[in-house]
Amino acid sequence: MPRALLLLSLLLTACRSATPHAYVPPPPARVPLQLCWIDTGGVTVDGGFGTAGHARAKQWEVTSAALLVRHPKGDLLLDAGISPAAQAEARELGTWRRFVFDRTAGQNLPRRSLPEALAALGVTHLKAVLLSHAHPDHVGGAALLPGVPVSLAEPERALVAQELAHPRGVVVPAHARALAGRMVALPFTSTPYATYDQSDDVFGDGSVVVVPTYGHTPGSVATFLNVSPTLRLVHVGDLLNLQESVERHVGKSWVMRELTDEDGARTEAEVERLFELHRQDPGLVILPAHDKRAYEALFGPDTVPVPPCVGTPPAEARK
Repeated sequence: MPRALLLLSLLLTACRSATPHAYVPPPPARVPLQLCWIDTGGVTVDGGFGTAGHARAKQWEVTSAALLVRHPKGDLLLDAGISPAAQAEARELGTWRRFVFDRTAGQNLPRRSLPEALAALGVTHLKAVLLSHAHPDHVGGAALLPGVPVSLAEPERALVAQELAHPRGVVVPAHARALAGRMVALPFTSTPYATYDQSDDVFGDGSVVVVPTYGHTPGSVATFLNVSPTLRLVHVGDLLNLQESVERHVGKSWVMRELTDEDGARTEAEVERLFELHRQDPGLVILPAHDKRAYEALFGPDTVPVPPCVGTPPAEARK
């Protein structure tokens, strides 16, 4: 390698390694949570689609999940899974977006009905649906919950609104219409949390904290869920697809990056921030949205009529 190129390479490497994200230890949560996994759909594909490099998992067991967060101040749904009418809804997409849908979210086979799962868990009122982002396998079930407010980052709200006016297919049109009139932007503040500069403490007690991770979509977010002093996790949406990527320090496969990331460079930066978080807080469980085996390790197998849960149900009456 020519000397000038060698020096440039060393300089770029030094710049990347010399500026790790500052870590602010999160305050302990004061209120325990109960979390329930609602597996609305999924599929099994080759493990190589889930992560870069040589995947340890021969198969990627996909879940398109909703997470029910039960808190004394109300029940919150983190993502809403895939719509049972996803194939019909996707017919409005243009050629390229339909191609992407057919090879990603459209591969899902239906599993649990979201309304039936919520009823089985005894949910009578939802405080809100909190979206990690507005791709169809995360927002599809929201159409089945009319009138429930939908919380999302302001850039994601703007994306959905833009899709209503000038559809590009980043958001399925039927889903954009279903969200119209009930979207509420997350009120991020300049309060550092872990390796993030901004955050939104949803209940004001440190139990559920959302941080911006823009890149996969313009307003994608990650959510910290402090279930108990011994169980803390962060739901990272589609920053990663398989939990093994954290251990191996690699991102998603090239195919999934190219098909699903709106801004590849910003997504890569957020993945690096996530790796730094793992180094700083190795006890934190990093939960990719679509890694079914990671959900099973956390909740146990989903084999009973009522969706599986972890944590303690709130003792106080919900509002």
